[in-house]
Order: sequence, then structure tokens, then C-alpha cells
Amino acid sequence: MERPFTAQEAADELGYRVVYFRELLRKGTIRAERFNQAWMIEPSEVERVKALQGPGGRLPKRAPKQA
Repeated sequence: MERPFTAQEAADELGYRVVYFRELLRKGTIRAERFNQAWMIEPSEVERVKALQGPGGRLPKRAPKQA
């Protein structure tokens, strides 16, 4: 089992600035768990977001949210 990504690691993997990535986390666009003050993102969630990215790494305007 792979270890979860931190917000910085996931942002780097997806080509986002960490500030923007944290905004996506707060909005619920990207699913993650919060431990104390750190976000932890499962590798499968990073792969899901990669699959949604379009040209230039942009997400669709109405990206499906995870329940």
C-alpha cells in the first residue's frame, strides 16, 4: 500500500500551486483527510484528478465531487 500524499506533494504531482490545491481541498473538489493541520491525499485520488485534467492541467468547470 502506498503512503498518502501531503498537500505539497499532491500539488507538485498535479502541476498546481499548493495555495490553489488547498482551495480545491476546502471546496471538496479533491477528497482528502485532515490530520491535525496536515491534509493527506490518497494516491488513488491523485490519479482520479489526473484523469479529469484537460489541456494545461485544468479541471472541468463542473468536476464531479467525491461523496
